[in-house]
Amino acid sequence: MSDDASRLADGQALDRAALDKLASDMEDESFALAFARRYQQLLERRVSRIESALEDADLDRAMDALLSLKVSSTTAGTRELMRLATDMEADVRTMDLGSARRRADGLRDAAARADRALAAYLRV
Repeated sequence: MSDDASRLADGQALDRAALDKLASDMEDESFALAFARRYQQLLERRVSRIESALEDADLDRAMDALLSLKVSSTTAGTRELMRLATDMEADVRTMDLGSARRRADGLRDAAARADRALAAYLRV
């Protein structure tokens, strides 16, 4: 991916309005920044939990990990990860492990884009 394409993809990976809304709702910008930092710190662990659960065909554990990623991604504004987690959640609910595993192939790249976008946001 070219640098321009990477920047475009990263920009689409984060909806800054979600973090602005969190700051407004909490009446504390530092809370939103702390949430974004913590989300970024936990992202690798969340992705690994999903991959491990799917590899082990543990649908309950996969559902727990996917819901965690979906809810936190919604709050953080990482739209691509939120959509991916939502789609994978639907797969797990219908016990379509094959589809969930295929979608999981894109998790690491989506998480990397979200991580870069959050890093840029946190530098502002």
